[in-house]
Amino acid sequence: MAVQAMRYFVSFLILFFAFSDFAAAQDRAQQTVIPLWQDGPPGFEAYWDVPERAEDWWVRDIHQPSLTLFPPDENSSNTAIIVVPGGGHKDLVFNAEGVEPAKYLQNLGITAFALKYRLSRQDASPYDIETDAAEDLRRAVRYVRARSEDYGIERIGIMAFSAGGELANLVTYYPTDGNSESTDPIERVSAKPDFMIQIYPGPIGLPDHFAAPPPPAFFLAAFDDKGPELTISRHLDMYRQAGVPAEVHVFAQGGHAFNLGDRSNLKTISNWRNRLTDWMNDSGYLGQE
Repeated sequence: MAVQAMRYFVSFLILFFAFSDFAAAQDRAQQTVIPLWQDGPPGFEAYWDVPERAEDWWVRDIHQPSLTLFPPDENSSNTAIIVVPGGGHKDLVFNAEGVEPAKYLQNLGITAFALKYRLSRQDASPYDIETDAAEDLRRAVRYVRARSEDYGIERIGIMAFSAGGELANLVTYYPTDGNSESTDPIERVSAKPDFMIQIYPGPIGLPDHFAAPPPPAFFLAAFDDKGPELTISRHLDMYRQAGVPAEVHVFAQGGHAFNLGDRSNLKTISNWRNRLTDWMNDSGYLGQE
């Protein structure tokens, strides 16, 4: 009887922990989605009711730009990062370059937000990269900054992949002061990030020179991905001229769109996020100051 009772007890424990893990997974799956404009972006009312389309790796028909919140699992680092996926402005690689990086940051104690922005190169798109898509990221930074006390945030960064890096350029390197006379409190605050992370970035929005000091930055790409590798070289030259620290990693192989590196057989690529974690730790972004 004692042996049978013990078996029942062990079975109960297994079921209990399995249910607890399942419940935790369900809670994590039900993330908070925050529209950047409560009624939709101004001037595009005709598109507000058009539904999004999504498959396993892409999202299209984004007419209601939003942030998906991933609060830190444990002690907060007082850092927020807005993750900006790529996709060539035609698709949004929302899971591999939005959700998964946000979860990685969440596990480091960072308050992460995955951005859905309007796609300017999708067929028949009414949007423009420099005005509409960039405005979505600008609005996202302003939203997080305006709510910084609510989230316990002291610094805001951008982590951008591929085409998302072009939006990061357009927001970071150009005037981003808020409008002090706006009736919208979100529009009153600055959209300039405190630091920036760019992974195999595109070239759009990179100026010939910096009109103001840029924020500290981390850049990473593969040497055999020529466009992003050259873009990072231009970044590095201008950061040197500006006297602002930047960390750069260019791996010999890896190509483009390796995401977090989970699908790669290359050690450098599959472990690249460790380099980013080290940089964030050394920069003070993973702990309270």
